[in-house]
Amino acid sequence: MMIKQYLFVALLLFFGASSADPALTTDDWSDLSNIARETHLPILVVFNADTCGYCQRLRDEVIEPLAYESDHRLPLIREFDIYSSGKIIDFNGDPIRSRQFKSRYKIYAVPTLMILDPDGNPLVDPIVGYNSQDEYLELLRTSLIASFQALE
Repeated sequence: MMIKQYLFVALLLFFGASSADPALTTDDWSDLSNIARETHLPILVVFNADTCGYCQRLRDEVIEPLAYESDHRLPLIREFDIYSSGKIIDFNGDPIRSRQFKSRYKIYAVPTLMILDPDGNPLVDPIVGYNSQDEYLELLRTSLIASFQALE
């Protein structure tokens, strides 16, 4: 277990950022839930906004490098724009409005990162805001370790 933790931290620190990728978004959380259930992986959701500079920094410095890492024991990562509208497919397969999804998790500030189980239940406390890459990586590492343990 300790080797995985150190490998994870090393990978996060050494991989560079790339441009934003629409592959990190979804409207079908049920499909993602099925993948998470089959692979026994948590779902990492970053609630953000296009106009948020801190959200962009978080994406560039942490989320995208993590998303494109090839270690299959990393979480399934998706972003959710808090200003998106319309309907999405919820974890249970039901259509719901985007604002209901945001409200369920009491998202009032961006960026907010949540780590969920395959049913959409939080596994750990959310991480709200973004200032320092080093501090954030430590918070994220601790949250991910706890999340994987909760799924075991």
